[in-house]
Amino acid sequence: MIQSFLKTFSCSVFSAFIIDFPTGDTIMQKTITIRDVAKRAGVGISTVSRVVNGGAGVNEATRERVRAVIAECGYAPNNNARQLKQRHADAAAVIVRGAGSMFLASVLELLQPRIEALGLRFLAHYIDEHDDEAAAARAIHAEKKVRGIVLLGGSVVGREDKLDLPNVPCVYATLDARTVRAKNVFSVSVDDRAAAYAATDYLLARGHRNIAVLGGRLDAENPIALRFRGVLDAFSARGLAFPRANYLPAGFSFAAAHAAMDAALSQGFGCTAVFAMSDIMAIGAARALADHGRSIPGDVSIMGFDGIALAHYMLPRLTTMCQNAEAIARESAALLALGLSDAPGVRHVTLDAELIEGESVANSSRPALDRI
Repeated sequence: MIQSFLKTFSCSVFSAFIIDFPTGDTIMQKTITIRDVAKRAGVGISTVSRVVNGGAGVNEATRERVRAVIAECGYAPNNNARQLKQRHADAAAVIVRGAGSMFLASVLELLQPRIEALGLRFLAHYIDEHDDEAAAARAIHAEKKVRGIVLLGGSVVGREDKLDLPNVPCVYATLDARTVRAKNVFSVSVDDRAAAYAATDYLLARGHRNIAVLGGRLDAENPIALRFRGVLDAFSARGLAFPRANYLPAGFSFAAAHAAMDAALSQGFGCTAVFAMSDIMAIGAARALADHGRSIPGDVSIMGFDGIALAHYMLPRLTTMCQNAEAIARESAALLALGLSDAPGVRHVTLDAELIEGESVANSSRPALDRI
């Protein structure tokens, strides 16, 4: 018979917590992991990690719910803080560039169990979408002494030498880094240029000529710049020129995409189709189109990029170029393991993107330059 329920009940999302049940001279122990904490709070593993680390990208209601679960577990903040200040020679850091990316968040969550399966502790670190992830990697390595680093999002231009960290494999996930000569740099990505070509050609083949493109900054050699080249390639292959005024720059968030599309429509801009360089952008733009009385796909067709789960539940269901988050996470962990072993092998992996047809694209019934 249990004489004292909950003799020891302590909780830590990184080191797990123990419940001791006295049974004579034997102590029965149940280890509860970060997955259990996430399940209790009804959130993802990465969300719990962000709350504990004070990271961005978690709304206040969710943050409070996670904190409540931690409080119920008897979590000791001082113990956790002491762990985070240690130099983690047995850890790998994952740097996420942009807290608002639902796609990167999905890759992050899939990466955690794979990194832990390598016997490494998992450290997530968020930076702004315009910050230098290579500089962040060097700073984290100097402070934590991590054994490996995975970078979600970013650019390699001007940063080729910043990641030359001897014996510390650095894996760019979602970015082709084969131009970096450092032996410790690996990468896994889709062919962004080819994927954007396929997306644009899909719209052109359905009679759309006045296509708006919603994307990020084009002043760096990053996936967005490669996708824009794919757009230009698709137009050129059909003997057409893409009107540069149809490129609408925006941040990677629902609100930023909505604001960019709303501003364009308010100024009389018209198009028969929109290619958004992320699903989040597509959903934000769709809301702006609806606010201006445009139906999808009746008045305007819209296509996204990434293949996040939310795209499947949008009304109408979003047509999108899907990056395989599971494959990106799997290959990233495999490359990290390869770097840790210092064995020869493939250092840069290119994956195929898949066009997922939803309900948001229709054939154009309008003249090529008709304005809505």
